[in-house]
Amino acid sequence: MKKRIRLYLLAALLTAALTAPAVSARTQAAVETVKSTDFTDVPALVERLDRVLAGDVEMYGDIRCQTPAQAVLNTRATPLGRTYYVKSSTGQVYSGTSCYIYANAVYATLFGDVPYHGDDVGWSHSRRVAGNLASASYSGFTTLGVGFGALLRTTANADGSYNGSAGHSMILLGYDREGITYLEGNGDGKGLVRVAEKSWDSFNKTHLTGKGRRISFIVQPTEDYMASLVSGAGDVKRELVGYFAEKRVYRGSFTDVPARAWFASGVREAYELRLLEGQGAGRFGPYGTVTVAEAVAVCARFLSGYYADGWDFTSGGAWYEPYYAYCRRWGIDVDFAPPDTPIRRADFARLMSRALPEDALSAGTARAFQDVPAGSGYAAAVRRLSASGVILGENGVFKPDSTLQRAEMAQVLARMADRSLRGR
Repeated sequence: MKKRIRLYLLAALLTAALTAPAVSARTQAAVETVKSTDFTDVPALVERLDRVLAGDVEMYGDIRCQTPAQAVLNTRATPLGRTYYVKSSTGQVYSGTSCYIYANAVYATLFGDVPYHGDDVGWSHSRRVAGNLASASYSGFTTLGVGFGALLRTTANADGSYNGSAGHSMILLGYDREGITYLEGNGDGKGLVRVAEKSWDSFNKTHLTGKGRRISFIVQPTEDYMASLVSGAGDVKRELVGYFAEKRVYRGSFTDVPARAWFASGVREAYELRLLEGQGAGRFGPYGTVTVAEAVAVCARFLSGYYADGWDFTSGGAWYEPYYAYCRRWGIDVDFAPPDTPIRRADFARLMSRALPEDALSAGTARAFQDVPAGSGYAAAVRRLSASGVILGENGVFKPDSTLQRAEMAQVLARMADRSLRGR
């Protein structure tokens, strides 16, 4: 399922497997309605974020931590100057006001780890990934590997050190090339608890350069801890076909795959099943165009993985030749276009239909795509895959002659391998 966010009266839209995402609009207003699954597909974190959005965070109104403080989204629940309390990982109780204590309490709810008064005290399974940053940007965050749930604290001190109330604290929910989405208490200094989304330029003007501040530090869970959440939930939700089994754990391995991206779950699953690889330097290249050779390669990998035949795809010639040879053994036509040309969605559907065995299909009704003529050479393949919920189309169209992106390919492969993902 692709997720795209409409940022004023946000809505999660069910969209196609083989279409590119629309660019989200940016707003400085609070998002009125959000869903945890808009930002993460890890069940353990979805459940915890649901608690946060409902106002149930590890924050109290008394020093004995007996009276929970409710901080419901879109309410003025953290008035400026009001003191709240949180228990640290060592059992100590510390207090704070507004955004500072709220961000700490949210982080504690999400990850079971409680920051103390700085970025290096009281952490159990978190780490500091950055500090003293003059500005925030997509390239900067991806290079640092900043991810979902990170705690961001800003300060007015030139060296980035903590500076009491002369700053702001927030929880990162997601970001992409266009901007950043975050959760905050005391929004605009008026106590508002909200999800805000801003362009990078607007974020910097609002919280950093426009106020003479810097990011004093960014703290987030370690990769091992995040991996334990992901792998711990994986066996519960997956319905893998054939002999597929997880071969490695995705640890936020690609800096260009934000946790809330519509294609994040597909990339993770295809990577863990070794159906897809990255492009080096920690990048996946989600918007890159898929070539015919790359499509043939994933067709071969899927078949080999489904039957667990242990086929060796190494070669001394062109990298793709073993994949072509393997597919030909199955009687699959792979010579319809030069290997290095972009593949059409119609041809990709035809390849993937041949790779999906009969006993891996799901019962369903094929979608009627107005741009798929009944007599075309790919119509049967499209019907077969759409009836199994592997391809969905968008607004009644399939776009058979359009090229395919790597993110879209990952979604299709994930649905083929995991029945629980089909139809969404």
